[in-house]
Amino acid sequence: MRVLVIGDGASEHALCWKLVESPLVDELACAPGGAGVANLAECVPISMTARDTILTHCDDNEVEFVIVDSIASMEIALVDMLNRNGYPSFGPDMGGVKLESSKLFAKEFCKRNTIPTAHWEAFTDAASAKAYVAGATLPLVVKSDLRVDGAKVVICQTKEDAEAAIDARFTGAENQNVIIEEFLTGQEITYSAITDGNVVLPLTTTTPAWNGDNTPADLPGSLSPAPGVTPELESELVDLFLLPTVQQMKEERHQFRGHLQVNLKLTAEGPKLMDYKVHFSDPEWQVIMLRMKGDLMPALISSFDEMLYRFNPFRWHEESAMAVVVKTDGKRDPEQVCAAVDAAEEPDGDIVVFQSYQDRELGITASGKDLDDVRKRLLAATERLKNVMSFE
Repeated sequence: MRVLVIGDGASEHALCWKLVESPLVDELACAPGGAGVANLAECVPISMTARDTILTHCDDNEVEFVIVDSIASMEIALVDMLNRNGYPSFGPDMGGVKLESSKLFAKEFCKRNTIPTAHWEAFTDAASAKAYVAGATLPLVVKSDLRVDGAKVVICQTKEDAEAAIDARFTGAENQNVIIEEFLTGQEITYSAITDGNVVLPLTTTTPAWNGDNTPADLPGSLSPAPGVTPELESELVDLFLLPTVQQMKEERHQFRGHLQVNLKLTAEGPKLMDYKVHFSDPEWQVIMLRMKGDLMPALISSFDEMLYRFNPFRWHEESAMAVVVKTDGKRDPEQVCAAVDAAEEPDGDIVVFQSYQDRELGITASGKDLDDVRKRLLAATERLKNVMSFE
């Protein structure tokens, strides 16, 4: 089978790293891919949002299956277009992608369908938002409805911080909604699944606290499985979040086929949703791929064919997997990056570095049963990489 992956992140590198193991994949290409992917698949120099060019590539190269992982590609209805033109594709339609691309849509969806989430309010002007903040309990979370470059989710400890975050989101923005919600306390985890719009095939849990309570702020990362999450809790999360989301999307005439991730806080009142992801997010996907046993490709195909009901649960290595993300300016010499990756990986055969486009993010991953030992190996690999790349 000729398979085309759309995306340029470290998650696509991890995905291709897994797909090359599949006996179903005869030829693998990635558009546009990156330096890490180039060691595994053909990198096609096509923009992720060039719909017509991607379609032409599929025509010219007799592509048989497309995995759309770029959220930017999903937002321009690439999956819808490919399916209309006879190219089976993994990924949600334009309705499904709004679970991630529109915070307001996701919040209203949760409200309509009684999916537990933080208390929230939406505002279309700064004055109303600031008036709400004046009487609200701190801390607060301020976020833009739509994906805006540079506009990250902000946790505001003071009213002044909240007002500044509100101003930043309304300045120069037209028809923008700003969401203000309560700050949830508790363990942060993710849980995800492959779905065909009818059933869900759960994956595994992750947590950003890869180094316990002492996670360095400048080294984001991920740990899988999330400590303390039992099979009983996983089953509860399927029933509370994953399955109702898929079922209600179908009720609203959106057959959600693809990857669904729920980012949660395990609060004293029970699990609550922070937000959805519909693409393979970094660095969670890297540790998931490291832990997964067997072939992923049949599940991706069956997601499109709506045949997931026949699948047994995914199987997982017993060892935990961790990832540490090192961010760069994206302007490093490719040979220097290659040498740095080799330095990180070579002394330890279990270290794998997943690279994003232009090497803006390098995900250093490892697995093992002794978490303290894995953390030490990751930090040592990080130092080796930084030494070669000559930055702090």
